[in-house]
Amino acid sequence: MTAIEPSMLSVPVPQEFRGRRILVAEDNAFNRTIISQWLAMAGIEVVLAGTGGEACSALVAADPDLVFMDVRMPDMDGIEATRHIRKSGFSKPIVGLSAATSNADQTACLDAGMNDFLAKPIDADELWGCLTRWLQPCGRPEADARTVDESSGTEVETRFLGNAGSLARAREAFIACHRDDCMQLRNMLAEGDCTGMANLAHALKGSAATIGLEALSKLALALEKKIQMQADTDEVLQLINWIDNQLAHLVESR
Repeated sequence: MTAIEPSMLSVPVPQEFRGRRILVAEDNAFNRTIISQWLAMAGIEVVLAGTGGEACSALVAADPDLVFMDVRMPDMDGIEATRHIRKSGFSKPIVGLSAATSNADQTACLDAGMNDFLAKPIDADELWGCLTRWLQPCGRPEADARTVDESSGTEVETRFLGNAGSLARAREAFIACHRDDCMQLRNMLAEGDCTGMANLAHALKGSAATIGLEALSKLALALEKKIQMQADTDEVLQLINWIDNQLAHLVESR
C-alpha cells in the first residue's frame, strides 16, 4: 500500500490501448485515483477494487483485459486473490504491484499465478512497457504518441559531447546497420527462429537507445519480451510492422 508517486505526467502517453479494460485492485485510495487517471489518459477503461475480495467479486462482470493486483491488502491480499482468480478460470494477465522488490517477493507473485511484477513507486516507462508486453494493441499508435524523433535530449547530447555532426554520423551508421532489420525479423518469424529474432530485437533496442530513439528502443524491447514469452504470431508481427514504420520514417527524414 506504498504511495505511488505521480511522476509520469511528463511522459508521452501511448494511445494503442484505447478501449481496453483494466481492473485495478489497490487498497490505498490515493493510489487508486492516480493510477486510474493515468490509465484513463491512455483511453483505458478502469474498474477499481479496494481489496482482494472486491477484485474477485468484480472480475466476472468486469471481464478485464488485464489486472493490476496490489500484493499487500487487508481482508484478502493479492497473493490469495490471484490464486482464487486463477482457480476460477481467468487466464488473462495479472500484474503484481508492491514496494517489496526482493527476488523472493517476485517469485511468490509468479508462483501464485501472476504474470508480471511492477515495483512501487511505479515508473512511467515501466507501466507503459508492462501494457505493451501484455495487452494486444487495438491499432496503430496515434501519431503523437510514439514518434521516431522522441529522444532523451540532454542525455544524448552529453553522450556525443554536444557534437551535432557526431550524432548525425551515428544516426547514419544506425540506419545502415538496422534499416533491413524488419525484413530479417519477418524471415526469422516465418522460419520459427525465435532466438535469432530475440537477439536482433535486443541489438536494435540498444542501438536505438544509444542515439536517443527512445520510442523505437521501447518498441524493440516490447518485441524482445513478446518473443521470449512466445506470444501469438499476430502480436509479434504487429510490433515488427510498427518498428518498420519507425525505421522507414527515420530514413525518409534524413
